[in-house]
Amino acid sequence: MEYFSTDDIRNSKKNYIAEILKDHVGRNLQDGFAADLVIRYANDIFDRQKNNLNILDCGVGNAEFAKQLNVRGLKNVYGLDVDNYLSEDNKNFIKDFKISDLNCEKIPWQDNFFDIITAWCVLPHLENPHFFIREALRVLRPGGLLIVSIPHILSKASLKYFKKNKDFPRYLSSTNHITVFTPGSFKNLTKGFDVVNMEYLVDPRIFKGFKGKIIKSLFGFSHKYGIFYDYIYRKWGYNQIWILSKQGLKPQAS
Repeated sequence: MEYFSTDDIRNSKKNYIAEILKDHVGRNLQDGFAADLVIRYANDIFDRQKNNLNILDCGVGNAEFAKQLNVRGLKNVYGLDVDNYLSEDNKNFIKDFKISDLNCEKIPWQDNFFDIITAWCVLPHLENPHFFIREALRVLRPGGLLIVSIPHILSKASLKYFKKNKDFPRYLSSTNHITVFTPGSFKNLTKGFDVVNMEYLVDPRIFKGFKGKIIKSLFGFSHKYGIFYDYIYRKWGYNQIWILSKQGLKPQAS
């Protein structure tokens, strides 16, 4: 989908975008990848009851992610988006939904309210990601998690494309990705947070064909023996998933 301004999204392209998003399930959400990742870090980080955690999904779309969290026992899921795209099937999985332009409008909840904020492939679409990060920092509790995904521009496929075409394949004029994140710029963007971990989403298309079978066997070998894990995922990763913690005290049991 091509790039549209907030005014386009809310007015002239409103119905067009709603039609695209009504059944859309992004790659991070497919096969429960994102939901399982959140569950894993919630179990590792928080001492309190998991079903009491307040979770905000930014760019909630049709609320498929909220549904996936709900069936895994996380019920306090809040939604935020530039317009209302909640599906009839999923809207009841959202405890509260609000509309806001993350580029320039405040996240409409009080300070220190959320335990976890997620933004799956949201940052690359923002004209002003710094504003969003500052707002996420405000509404997260100290020690709370911000989990975001961004394109892995330094993968083997991305660098090969850049060498040939002098552009990144995830940032072409035909796409709606407009903000590029290098390792240095992302570090500057996320001041106020500590890095808990960084993981990769792998595009399953790389496992197709004879060459794909070889790559898949390398992944299997790496998982089984714990060898070259970081190298393999860094080489073939599609998205980077950053797990960040708001600087401050770790949340206590309640």
